[in-house]
Amino acid sequence: MKRIAISGFCLIVMAASDSGFTHHSSVVFDNTATILKTGTVSEFIFRNPHLIIGLEVPDENGETVTWNIEGQSIAAMQAMGFDRNSIEIGDEITMKIYPLRSGQPGGLVEGLIGANGRAYNMDAPAPSAHRQTYPALMEWVPPPEGETWQERERKTRPTQLPVVSQGLAPGDAPATGQMAGALDPDNLARERPPAPFDLTGVWQFRGEDEWRANYGSFEFKPKPRLTPKAQAYLDAYIEASNRGERFGDPTALCYPPGMPRFMTRYGSLMMLQYPTAIYMVSRLNNDYRVIYLDGRERLPDGQLDRNWHGESLGSWDGDTLVVETTGFIGENHLIQAGVLAGEQLKIVERYRMINDGNTLAIEFTFTDPEHWEGEWKHVKFRDRVLRSDVREANCIYTDNQLLPGM
Repeated sequence: MKRIAISGFCLIVMAASDSGFTHHSSVVFDNTATILKTGTVSEFIFRNPHLIIGLEVPDENGETVTWNIEGQSIAAMQAMGFDRNSIEIGDEITMKIYPLRSGQPGGLVEGLIGANGRAYNMDAPAPSAHRQTYPALMEWVPPPEGETWQERERKTRPTQLPVVSQGLAPGDAPATGQMAGALDPDNLARERPPAPFDLTGVWQFRGEDEWRANYGSFEFKPKPRLTPKAQAYLDAYIEASNRGERFGDPTALCYPPGMPRFMTRYGSLMMLQYPTAIYMVSRLNNDYRVIYLDGRERLPDGQLDRNWHGESLGSWDGDTLVVETTGFIGENHLIQAGVLAGEQLKIVERYRMINDGNTLAIEFTFTDPEHWEGEWKHVKFRDRVLRSDVREANCIYTDNQLLPGM
């Protein structure tokens, strides 16, 4: 098989009915022409902000060439009726794409026909001349002489304020535009019973290092009975580690830690609590998590943006915050070193505030029948820390490649 790699799989901001090219990678596509390609799906990544489809297409010599095709924003694709269940690896589909200007095999999705014959945006109008030119390719034109910023603001003001999202902006979550946002003023202003406690602050993980053989420190001991698949992976990890080799930790490649590791990493965790949600930012890599408290329903599986920290919904049970998290990704995700986690993972956390509001006791219950039997339970602690801020921190892949043993 002849495989050609195409880089630059970045989000293109576009509406389903009017694909406006505004992202930096748009300059690589020819938005004046469209082509059709039929082939077999070999790769399907449906994860905010990326939609990427690998399509195996026979060329004129009978060899198979991989066309790596970038999607529109996930929100725009969903506006067409497309979701993560619309295609699967192995499906034969037809794609209508804007080709790469270089002539290499690759492009940007305009529409597609799934294996079941359903069409998505295939009857969209032909590209029109009003599409925006990328700013870097435009010569500067002076604005009207003497124009004030107030005049500029008036002429550029949206027709409706506040803006009501249609779920089509870059990075929008699948539910954006379908329900009240957690920080919508009306949502925040709704009457709710007062919360038993407020987690707002900076919290440091308690490593219990002198007792790590008892309690596992940042890991969870003891482990439950693992499935053969998970046990084989753990055995390979232990063997490699005993040889002094790094083995299979996605965070070394700058993947997010995922739950529950997000909650057990050393260093500070900033929490901001509102009546509708709790927002968390980690000192390590500024990883982000949100727990919704506004009573929203879970997203349907087809619309779910499976990720490393899942979809967390919380509620109050007396003086305890109960959080149930599902919707995890099934790749490059560990529950702890050497122990796999998958799409069936479900985590229930019970938060209690003790020691005069200075300690969070968090009881975890994990289930994942793909990787272990029954429930896996443990308790961890985070302590309030003062005179501490969470600052910018980044995981740079090229930096990590310079670490010893990589």
